[in-house]
Amino acid sequence: MPARAYWQGQIRLALVSIPVEIYSATKSGASISFKQIHEPTGKPIHYEKVVTGIGPIDTDEIMKGYEVEKGEFVLLEQDEIDAVKLESKKTLELTQFVDAHEIDVLYYEKPYFVVPADDLAEEAFIVLREALRRTK
Repeated sequence: MPARAYWQGQIRLALVSIPVEIYSATKSGASISFKQIHEPTGKPIHYEKVVTGIGPIDTDEIMKGYEVEKGEFVLLEQDEIDAVKLESKKTLELTQFVDAHEIDVLYYEKPYFVVPADDLAEEAFIVLREALRRTK
């Protein structure tokens, strides 16, 4: 099975944006997942969305809410959530370069590698990579 990108977005340096994908550089043996199975029939277990005291509900009756106090929620519409999303969620903005010894070892714990997202991004990505190599 081919590797799947951990993250897709863009690297931005000044006015240049390069579409990229980030992949984990290591494999984790802990990525096996199991499904719960009903033993007599061999069929997978599914979960219903229910409200205590009411029972099963329709998906269109579900909203998102933020709990401000125990049992007290601020309800939010999807357009309200979208309005506060940050652009940077899909953009890695390069603002400065530092020497390798200035990077906290915490950031070396789980390595990743970055690749251009497509053929069109490859040339710009190579230019950026080579510029980084030359400025050691």
